[in-house]
Amino acid sequence: MIIHNVTFCADRSLADELLLWVREVYAPAAGACGLESMMLARVMGSPDPATESFALQLRAEGLGAVKAWIRGQGGRLTEDAARMWGDRVVLFPTNLQVL
Repeated sequence: MIIHNVTFCADRSLADELLLWVREVYAPAAGACGLESMMLARVMGSPDPATESFALQLRAEGLGAVKAWIRGQGGRLTEDAARMWGDRVVLFPTNLQVL
């Protein structure tokens, strides 16, 4: 089992809008592609007081499902975020293997 963790970092003025987008667009799209939403959490202790970060953990049966998500809908949503918010929102994935 793989946990696909996506961290979203945003300018504080966009935090509420980004959080809504993650809840209403990103997480449901991941679910429709076979990744199960496990948890959405606020990252505490940001070194930059002008930003706010959130982490979404998605469960996948294997790395193949994660790669398919990134090549497909996940990649398109990352591009959408870049078009909507430019460099005021950054997201980056980390894959974790459950032991």
